[in-house]
Amino acid sequence: MQKVIEFPGPKSEAVSEPPAVAAPPSMEPILAVVDSLSRTLDCIKTMCAAEPNGSVRDKLETERANLVIGLFVARVAAMRVSSGEPVLDTASSNLPIASRR
Repeated sequence: MQKVIEFPGPKSEAVSEPPAVAAPPSMEPILAVVDSLSRTLDCIKTMCAAEPNGSVRDKLETERANLVIGLFVARVAAMRVSSGEPVLDTASSNLPIASRR
């Protein structure tokens, strides 16, 4: 059962205008994310090489896996934007994040 909340005052009328067409996304923010993720991934690879094993290494490997996934998604988004394909809003989705258990 849903509870409906009514607010006092005049009721607003629905606007029948068509939704505005958004401008196509820009490549610069996507490329900045790709660059940032790539540099962070390089740093984590260097830190993994210096840390032979243990809990720090495990955490670094988990972060590395997450960065690889993020880098892949960012590169796919860049390819879609450059080809003119529509980009889906994945920021609001509940996608799983890699973790070690």
